[in-house]
Amino acid sequence: MSYSIGIDLGGTHLKLLAATLSGEILERTRLETGGDQTGSGDWKEQVAAAIRQLEAAQNGPALFVGLAAPGLAAADQRSVATLPGRLPGIEGFDWTEFLRREKTVTVLNDAHAALVGEAWRGAAARYQNAILLTLGTGVGGAILADGRLLRGAIGRAGHFGQKRK
Repeated sequence: MSYSIGIDLGGTHLKLLAATLSGEILERTRLETGGDQTGSGDWKEQVAAAIRQLEAAQNGPALFVGLAAPGLAAADQRSVATLPGRLPGIEGFDWTEFLRREKTVTVLNDAHAALVGEAWRGAAARYQNAILLTLGTGVGGAILADGRLLRGAIGRAGHFGQKRK
């Protein structure tokens, strides 16, 4: 069976799920990241180990892997470009290379990823225009306009709580 793995890497929790390509959830897991401020990067190994467990439970590798994280995703969507003060070592970290995947591990801002999911299978599925606001460890947001996620010139579109650098 073809399936994908979605990862939500937060400042305090790591959430993963395996889902069919039509969106049926096969399995979920949730772990503490501990808000790793030490620079140890243990959260990276936690992600890799959790993926191995999900793939073992599904008796084979996932067709696609995607990762959502706070901060701004890089233009090539292979890493997080900016996330000051949290999860040391995440900025510029290439997930495709680290996880040794043939297909690119797409990285999105967590609020952007949430709106993509809502537009696909959730509350925004019937709409071409929507705004999403996230409230958690930080504040974030995303905008869907004419059926497309707005990213903006540097990936900051819709980030209502993002400070300007």
